[in-house]
Amino acid sequence: MNASMKILVAVSMTAILLATGGCKIKKNEPPAKKADNGVEIFFDNAGFNADEFIAGIYQEKIAPYFRDNAHDFNEVRTAIATDPQAAGRKYGHSENPVQTPWSFPVRIEGTIIDANTKSRAAFVSVDTDGDSKADAKVQVGPVFKGTSLRDVLPFIPFSAFKNQIEYANVGRSLNKYVYDNNLSKLPRDDLVGKQILAAGAFTLPPKGQEIVVTPVEVTLSGGAQ
Repeated sequence: MNASMKILVAVSMTAILLATGGCKIKKNEPPAKKADNGVEIFFDNAGFNADEFIAGIYQEKIAPYFRDNAHDFNEVRTAIATDPQAAGRKYGHSENPVQTPWSFPVRIEGTIIDANTKSRAAFVSVDTDGDSKADAKVQVGPVFKGTSLRDVLPFIPFSAFKNQIEYANVGRSLNKYVYDNNLSKLPRDDLVGKQILAAGAFTLPPKGQEIVVTPVEVTLSGGAQ
């Protein structure tokens, strides 16, 4: 290699070093994506324990909320039939009504006319107005569909948590707490004909679909006539 070539190589290497000198090598990090509302969703935060969170506030805040704010189911149902949005503003809660449906805290009372307790997602069908037709399903677990109990509580907003995973875990933990502590000892047989009184919540279903109540407490009485 002659002198001219050596000088050219040296100049080229210097340029490469100068160009890369400000770069830093970073280890791979979990990717983040954005939900529809622009909130970044990250991997699970191992430092947050949803079970402990729910256990710590259930007796102090959650149970009293349902005692103090549950509305008569038939009253709410009638209001929804007239104007769902007006009913939501009066009886329900939604952190963002434009993006998420209203959820309603209710007291439901009636007669069990059907029961499906063989499935883990067990439920009973309840007639609340005496016409021998089901007006709502009441879930009895151990598996509960949906997160109505979480979504109806104004003091557990999505914005209070770091990401959607934490928020989802809170919903599952609340459902589990309610079943383990309040509903697990309910009888599973011979329920048709019994009277049911329950406090809980439901989320406004799409038009034409049935109402599904997730209870925080259930009282059964009577039996088939």
